[in-house]
Amino acid sequence: MRPSVATESQAPPERPARASEVAIVLPLLGLFLLMPPVIALFAAPLHVAGVPLIVVYLFGVWLALVLGAVLLGRALQPRSPVPSTGCSPPN
Repeated sequence: MRPSVATESQAPPERPARASEVAIVLPLLGLFLLMPPVIALFAAPLHVAGVPLIVVYLFGVWLALVLGAVLLGRALQPRSPVPSTGCSPPN
């Protein structure tokens, strides 16, 4: 069996390097922010608009992670292919 060789026309579009790096960091940041020692920092008897601070923190982190994932998903979507001009690539 011969391995297939990808040509320029078959190669997937390049992802932005920065977005790929953020795709690695975002879940790790979420994991860190939701660790019990970090959450315990916000377990104070304070209230923001009548809501306990820890609840505001947890929902704030959740919302930030969801919005970050949406933006990251848009950045990592494959680009639409460039319209063909009818010319074949040189060999």
